Amino acid sequence: MALSRAEIADSAQRLLTDGYGLMLVSNRAVLDHLELRPLGVPVAPVDFLDVDQEAWKVADLMRVYNVLNETAFGEKGIPLQNWVMLDLGLLPSAFLLITLSAQRAAAALSTAARPLTRSVLGAVMAAAERLGHGGPIPVAGYCAAPTPVPGGWVGWSLCSAIPGLGTTAKGLALETYGAQTLTGVAQFCDPSLRVHRKFGRMQVVSAIVDLHPVPHTLIYRTEVHEDDPEQVPTLTMDCRDAEAQRDLQRRIDAGGARFYILSPGLVDNQVPILECS
Repeated sequence: MALSRAEIADSAQRLLTDGYGLMLVSNRAVLDHLELRPLGVPVAPVDFLDVDQEAWKVADLMRVYNVLNETAFGEKGIPLQNWVMLDLGLLPSAFLLITLSAQRAAAALSTAARPLTRSVLGAVMAAAERLGHGGPIPVAGYCAAPTPVPGGWVGWSLCSAIPGLGTTAKGLALETYGAQTLTGVAQFCDPSLRVHRKFGRMQVVSAIVDLHPVPHTLIYRTEVHEDDPEQVPTLTMDCRDAEAQRDLQRRIDAGGARFYILSPGLVDNQVPILECS
């Protein structure tokens, strides 16, 4: 089932209570058109072009974020380049970042139980130290790009060093943008599929994306927070089954039916799918 807006708001408020920060990094021309209290939760606007606004450099904050993004994506080999972050994120849109103070981030690293958390957060802290960054430490983030379609956005760059934060980052960002429809790229075998699925049924626009460098990639579209009743899947597909994905693509190409990924998105390498005529 999809998360409700109230659940996202509650999660964000708990983060603020627990000492996390919420930031929206963009430029003033864009920030003036975004919602700075999504779901009633205040997010701090940061203009990356205002070089004198903080004792620390916003450029270094985003360099550290890039390390978070690159390390979190790991073996996929699709790191976020600085020029992409600038041209496709900071100028036309905004990054919703969840942050911790350096002291709290160090404490989270020292108590982290999961190897992936230790790896990602350790790389982030090392990058901050290398840059001499004395500001907040990004521990999760999300960005989506606007399209000419009213209310239509294309999501990218979801990453998190601490389990559970990615969902809140994405949920708040979508409310900040006023997104109604979200198109995105994901992998059938990626655990992040479970995060993306929390915002509504995911229509499989394309089950095969040869242009993408990572295997088992799909393109999906979600009507954000659309009514999402529980339904029984028509089929269950092994996320590693390339032939099943090609067959699904043939059925999509044939027309006459739509295919949706159902909740929770991915369980034991299996993806529940609903066929609708």
